[in-house]
Amino acid sequence: MRRAFRFLVPAFACLLIAPLAAQTLPPEADIPALQRRAEQGDAQAQFDLGKRYQQGQGVRADFRKALGYYRQAAKQNHPLALNNLGVSYETGNGVPRDPVQAKAYYQAAAKLGSMVAQYNLGTFLYKSAAGDDAALREAFRYFTQAAELGHINAMRALAEFYRGGRIIPKDDAAVLLWIRKAEAAGCVKAKTDLAIAYQRGLGVVADLPVAVALYRQAAEGGDVVAQHNLGLRYARGEGVPLDNAEAVRWFRKAADQGFARSMSALGVTYEGSGDKAEALRLYRLAAERGDSDGQTNLGRAQAEGVPADLPAAFMWLTLAANQNGAAARAELAKLTPRLTPAQLRQGEAAARSWRPRPAPASVGPSDKELGCENG
Repeated sequence: MRRAFRFLVPAFACLLIAPLAAQTLPPEADIPALQRRAEQGDAQAQFDLGKRYQQGQGVRADFRKALGYYRQAAKQNHPLALNNLGVSYETGNGVPRDPVQAKAYYQAAAKLGSMVAQYNLGTFLYKSAAGDDAALREAFRYFTQAAELGHINAMRALAEFYRGGRIIPKDDAAVLLWIRKAEAAGCVKAKTDLAIAYQRGLGVVADLPVAVALYRQAAEGGDVVAQHNLGLRYARGEGVPLDNAEAVRWFRKAADQGFARSMSALGVTYEGSGDKAEALRLYRLAAERGDSDGQTNLGRAQAEGVPADLPAAFMWLTLAANQNGAAARAELAKLTPRLTPAQLRQGEAAARSWRPRPAPASVGPSDKELGCENG
């Protein structure tokens, strides 16, 4: 039976993280001088002290004090202080969550030309759009402003807009343009995006050897999506000689960093080598994190097991099918006639009540570590 074993395209949602503005802070010895300047009304000193109290650099971390200094600087229209207050109100960090306040602070900072605020306002609008094309167009406008000022993740966001073609015409050349700009700025994830373009022939002539070379560079740089996709190339012999050991090596690198899709792919390799117990363990790890391949593979395994667990198989296949899993829907069609009415009710109830295990705080290196955060 063929197991789910899929190529992965990075999701746009992965980009939508509102970072606090990065800022090089003065040496710790300058804190008394910073405090004097802040008391005299120097907005930059007020902002720098806010960052120090937020991060606990040279002072004991105190987010209330940090917010106080940000507010002082924001009253003088310091763009990064305005942005950081927006992040606090959006995330509820140190203040009650207030989307209206968050948006207002982002807008004020964006109007002053902060590319970080422009990007954060774009992500805020995108996340709250709920199918509203007007909000998506506004998000696109702010992403464009930020990207033109050099914000790397805004460049990647624009590439996804041009790839999707919802509020603007699909444009593979524009996708490639912004991916190349982000890659040239040193973003490892953009190198993975570029590899996908060469693999699929998006805006360029498809070239698997070039795609593999780019995947390798990004995988060695730590990007889990590149590690997974490089593993697939070796598992399938696409652009490289078929090499299961090399496939396992790359799948394991990504899986060890918490990447659920690679846990499932690694499970496929173990099942192929006859180690069904390890395969099931990996399928379950991926499935419990909500990965549709892991759910499909675990559902199939439970349907075929000795003894079979048909209600559990129905639950996992239903969950995968609800994520637009064609393979899961096909398996469900074969499984359902085997269930008694009681088993069917049990499986349906389990699918309704199931919740994914909490995801780790981060999977793989951060955007900053991958050279994709410059705000």
